[in-house]
Amino acid sequence: MFIRDGRIVLDAEMDDVGQRYTELLVNADQLETARALKPIDERSLAFGKTVMLFDGVPRDQLSTLGETRIPGLADLFVAIMKGTYA
Repeated sequence: MFIRDGRIVLDAEMDDVGQRYTELLVNADQLETARALKPIDERSLAFGKTVMLFDGVPRDQLSTLGETRIPGLADLFVAIMKGTYA
């Protein structure tokens, strides 16, 4: 459970979190296509790569754009608490 400003912003079982959220490592040539899927957060890395966090987008759809994985709890916490997702 994540609480921000006295409001619950995430209340889910860990298994559900692993199925619901996906992190995508995408190259610059697929960046706009990935952005069209409305990530809840993104951050730039070296060498033109970007890490994006998605909520509810099918993992098989994202895997056509780059490398996918289940996000770490810390990454999910930071993305949600930044206020870009509530």
